[in-house]
This record gives sequence, C-alpha cells and structure tokens, in this order.
Amino acid sequence: MSNEIIQKKLEQIGALIVELRAWTARPFAEFAADTALIRASERNFQLMVEIASDINAKILIAKTKKTPDTYRDSFIKLVPLGIISDDLAARCARSVAVRNVLVHDYDIEEDYEMFFCAIQEMLPWYEEYAKRIVAAESSE
Repeated sequence: MSNEIIQKKLEQIGALIVELRAWTARPFAEFAADTALIRASERNFQLMVEIASDINAKILIAKTKKTPDTYRDSFIKLVPLGIISDDLAARCARSVAVRNVLVHDYDIEEDYEMFFCAIQEMLPWYEEYAKRIVAAESSE
C-alpha cells in the first residue's frame, strides 16, 4: 500500500475540513441565505466521505485482498483490522447516509439546518479518523 497516496488523500480531507469548519462557523441564517455556500459545503462533505472511503478501500485491498461493497462497509471493515473503533466506524457510517442524501438528491433543501448541524457534528469524527489512519500507516 502506498503511504504517499494515502497521505495525499488525508491532506485533501484536512483541507476540506478546514473549509467546512470555516463555512459552518457562520450563523446558520447566513449559511442558509447563501446558496453557493450551501452547494460548496455539500460538495466538500461528499468529497470528504468519498476520499475516506477510497483510503479505506486501499487499506482493505492491501491487507485483505478484498474490496468493500459500499462506502459504509469500507468503514466497518476497518474495525477487525484494529484501525478504527466500532464507535468511530458507526459514526462514519452515519456520515455516509448524509452523503447519500446529498448525492441522490433526497430533498436536503427541506432541511438545510439539519445538514449544517450534521457538518458540525461530523467534522471531529473525520479528524479522529485521519489520526487513526496516520497511526495505522506509521505502525507498518
């Protein structure tokens, strides 16, 4: 497995987190009034989940020679390898559900506040995820 590729992807996740954190530091009313900001936030969130899933797939292929079936599965299958905890895997799996709502256009417009709060709740999960991946990569 290429640590360089994983490191680059972790840097991408870090950059997405920085942007999302800045955008959601605004008051919700300001966030909700800016359609371009909402769309950019949706895209960054989607990318964050997809890049993490790609990292997971690379790790799983290297360690088990198997690919995960879904984005959600990619997080869950890291648990038996000792890379992330059950709790973190379950939380990241919840973020996949939000990503699916965004990508498949299940009327997120109906509740931008839910999305705004989900970003704020989930960013620390991805920070923890990145730390766990770095720790796993450096222990090899």
